[in-house]
Amino acid sequence: MKSLVFERGLNIGGEHVMLSLFLAARGFSLERRLIERDQTASVQVLPISALGDLHRFADADPYSEELAPLYYEVRRHLVENRVAE
Repeated sequence: MKSLVFERGLNIGGEHVMLSLFLAARGFSLERRLIERDQTASVQVLPISALGDLHRFADADPYSEELAPLYYEVRRHLVENRVAE
């Protein structure tokens, strides 16, 4: 079972991107959902064991600049829950 910790999305250039942070028995995971203009949807799931996992994922995101405030909020939740650097 997992519980939702944070969720927020943005419309960027006709696409909708949603970040959802979950806490599960084995730790945190981040889901990035993208709904494209033609309604094609894709989901990426990132298990997070350290903050570096999030940083590498965010740096590789083509919308990292637009999503920076959302990634910051995800990082804040991880730091508050003492996820290792």
